Amino acid sequence: MNYYFKGDFSLVGKFLPLLHKEGLKAFKLVIFKLDSNKFSSQDALILEQYYLLDKEFNLNTLRVVNAGSSKGDALYVYDLTCSTLYYHAKSKIELKRVLKIHTETSKKYVDSKIPYLNKFLLLSYPIPTALTSNISVEELVSIMQKERQDLYTLGTRRSISVELEIKEGNTFVDSWGHTLNFDSLTSCIEYLSKLGLTIKRDTLTKYIKNEKVFHNFLCKYSDKTLPDNFEEVGLIIDEYKKLKVDTYLDSLIVNRKNKSRLVKG
Repeated sequence: MNYYFKGDFSLVGKFLPLLHKEGLKAFKLVIFKLDSNKFSSQDALILEQYYLLDKEFNLNTLRVVNAGSSKGDALYVYDLTCSTLYYHAKSKIELKRVLKIHTETSKKYVDSKIPYLNKFLLLSYPIPTALTSNISVEELVSIMQKERQDLYTLGTRRSISVELEIKEGNTFVDSWGHTLNFDSLTSCIEYLSKLGLTIKRDTLTKYIKNEKVFHNFLCKYSDKTLPDNFEEVGLIIDEYKKLKVDTYLDSLIVNRKNKSRLVKG
């Protein structure tokens, strides 16, 4: 509300020009207090949507409630052994707002088996055996900020080393079975571009996560990017990723079985 009280805004829409002309005295503020023991945040959104659609309130130009971070896929922040859960976010937007992890960064690291800031794993699914950490959000943010500063000092924050394995049947280079090393995704993409192959950074990241071959090139994160004894954790992640897929397929089968059918009499 401070934004409106300062009066530093462009006179667009219906509400702002009227506020500028008539002042706050032309309006009244009604606050709905919902008991958190009886109502959920979703109930508040439903109430807001009701009033947005009410024609009596004719200054609303947007008729759909902004659900904010309630939309999106959940993300989980674990330690490197997947034994401790540090934070559970309902979306990438929440992760950015609370832990200052940019949405593009979380997209790159989630389910990738690559440690974020050398201390954390970002997963899109819960690990049932993990225990919830007792450190506060403020402490977690402080730890992450210190790691960011350390990596900035070392000049390694934005670079993740990758390897490009040349698979048999590759028609762009002859060195089948060899592996090329790059200090970042960008340099790998530039190399592929010189060969006449175009791939976006986000697409290559997805290929790495899914171990998908691109024109008989297999790109993966370098082993030196990973901490020692990380192979076991990688197996844990693979196992739960498989469990997540199997659970999803089972739910589809159940939904098909329970789907109602129209029977002609």
